[in-house]
Order: sequence, then structure tokens, then C-alpha cells
Amino acid sequence: MVLTAISEYFWLLVQSYLVFRFLKCMYIVSMSVYGHFIKKPMDISHLLDKWCVVTGATDGIGRAYIEELAKTRGVRKFYLIARNENKLNKVKEELIRDYKAEIKTAIFDFESTDYSTLPKELSTLDVGILVNCVGIAPDRVANFYELPHDLPSKILRVNLMSCMHMIETILPGMIERDAGVIVNVASMTGWRPLPYMSTYPASKAAISFYSDTLADEFHHTNVKVTCLIPLLVATKIASYETSEANDIFVIRPDTYARYAVNILGNFRISTGCFFHDMQIALGTLVSFWGFKQVFVPTVMLGIHKKRVESYQIANSKKE
Repeated sequence: MVLTAISEYFWLLVQSYLVFRFLKCMYIVSMSVYGHFIKKPMDISHLLDKWCVVTGATDGIGRAYIEELAKTRGVRKFYLIARNENKLNKVKEELIRDYKAEIKTAIFDFESTDYSTLPKELSTLDVGILVNCVGIAPDRVANFYELPHDLPSKILRVNLMSCMHMIETILPGMIERDAGVIVNVASMTGWRPLPYMSTYPASKAAISFYSDTLADEFHHTNVKVTCLIPLLVATKIASYETSEANDIFVIRPDTYARYAVNILGNFRISTGCFFHDMQIALGTLVSFWGFKQVFVPTVMLGIHKKRVESYQIANSKKE
């Protein structure tokens, strides 16, 4: 009798657990469909006469996000910050040519330059949208000891402290004007501690947590704070060429930007992409512990490690 009761109780717990995971999966699917295909995009017409400040503006998600803002949302005033002058000038020329945009630029390296030397006008500029997209990642899959001794500090400085400093500089003006949108680009790798990446997901988790608290603190204002937590996008950080993207598991930057800009200001935290939402929904059907037991040895230390090594070799030859 006792064993029968224990057995029935055990299977009831298992069934409840499975039902919970299934319902969580369906909730994510339904919210994604609603957010991307049903919910009306946020009206940003009141922000079009203001500046859109973007860090990490010359490559990957940052570059694609700018293009989408100009193409579909009518943004025409960009203040672009990057460290490569040639790339920055190219982006400037393209935006002026294609959209007759008004462009300001600043050459700045968030890895090595003193943050106090950022342009002073950023604190007084009428900024409507701030996109914090600059970031770096390790160029290999390795444990903390195997990485260059100063790389973890650099990752935190570029990924996290750049975001914090830009918010410190620009948010006060947005609050005073009671208008604006801040978009912080993090990563789904910050969902849980992930070995052999360590500092990178930690920096992204901090951005996600910080964004969520700011969204709470200023929810009563007209300043919106959004954190994007994408999965694989074909960028240098992910060690993928755009030509390798299939727009299902690995998303092209322009595809990602199309989805992410469409939900601008509507959610405080989102993958930013319908296809990434579907991956997360399926992922909720298994526990993170179970996922990690398979992912780390098979994908992280196998497939991804070889990919990163090959990508770095190929790109070093190009240079």
C-alpha cells in the first residue's frame, strides 16, 4: 500500500512537471506570436526629430539595427560611435546616400580609451534612442586560466561598463524630457552560468539584470528600457559569416534587426527574433541541467570550439 502510494505520488509529480514545462513552452510561443505579428509597433514619431546614438555601429547587429531603423521607422539622425574610422566613414556615407540621414560620428575604443574622453555633447544632446551594442568575446573556447590574463577584464569593460557609462551619460536627459528608448544588446548566453565562456555570459547577464531594474524604476515615465537577448546571429562575435546563416538556427543580422526593430519599446526583455523565441520555447521542454550535460561536451567543447578555431584562422589569413 505504501509503495503504491509513493509510486502514484511520484508519477503525479512527473506528470505535473511535464505539464508545467509544456505550458511554459506554449506561453513563450503565444507571447512571441503576439509580440511579432499582432501587437502594434510602438509609435516613435515623437522621437524622429531627436538623435539615435549607437555604439558598435559598424558591424553585425549594430550596423543592421541602424539600417532597419532608417528603412522602416524613419529615423534620420544618427550619432554613431565606433573605433574603426574607415568602417565608420563607410557607414556614414551609406546612410547619407541611401536615406539622406544627418550623421554625427565619434571615434572611440571602449576597450582602451578613457571613458571620461567620450564627447561631452552626449550629455546635453537631445537623444531619443540609445542602442548599446558594442561588445567583444574570447577568440577561443577555453577555461579562465587558458585565456589571456587580462581578457576577462577587457570583456567586462567593453560589454558591461560601456553600457553603464552610456546610460549614465544619456538617461538623465531622457528622464528630464520624459521621452526616449534605451536598447541594450545582451545575449541568451547570460541565461545561466555557462562553462568555457564564463566572463562573456556574465557580462551579458549583468546587462540583462540592470536593464530589468531600470525598466522597473522608470516604468511610470515615457522612457522605455529594452534588453535584447539573441541566440546565434551571424556576426564576428559568434564566429559566423553572414553567408553561413540559414535564418532558422543561425540568423542573418538584417533578419534579426527586422524583428528586433519591429518590437522596439514594446517589451522590457526579448530575444528580439521570432525564430529565437521558438528555440527558447523548445528549450524549456528540458531542464537547464540536462541541456548543459549534452551541450557543453558535445557542442561547446566539440562543434563550437572547432568552428571558432577555424574562423579565427580564416580571418587571420584575410588580414
